[in-house]
Amino acid sequence: MSATIQRRAPGVLSSATQQVKTLNAETVTLIAIGFLKRVGNRGNLKPKRVSLEEGIYTVEVEMKKLTAVVRIDVESHEIKEYEIQPKGEEAPLLSVSPKIILIMFGISAAAYVALHFAFKMLGF
Repeated sequence: MSATIQRRAPGVLSSATQQVKTLNAETVTLIAIGFLKRVGNRGNLKPKRVSLEEGIYTVEVEMKKLTAVVRIDVESHEIKEYEIQPKGEEAPLLSVSPKIILIMFGISAAAYVALHFAFKMLGF
């Protein structure tokens, strides 16, 4: 008869007990982005801001035309609230690129030259 004795490593018991992991900005951001992907926002998600106020993390995430605000409880790690809104940025009234300015300058120069020669031929 042989008896087998199993020894347990001293660290096994302590790692088996579930330790409550504290949240930080990085883990909260990953939770928020994962949640937004699960609810259907598959596009480009860019974390903009994370803040902690009164036991609730607030994560702001920018999407293409929307901004999402996700609130996560520090103790329970649950998403308490989320909100998706259109971006508050206003587009400039007149967006003029250098290419458009160059094209407009070329058209006006060509019109000036054409009119100059037309008036010269007519004797004005």
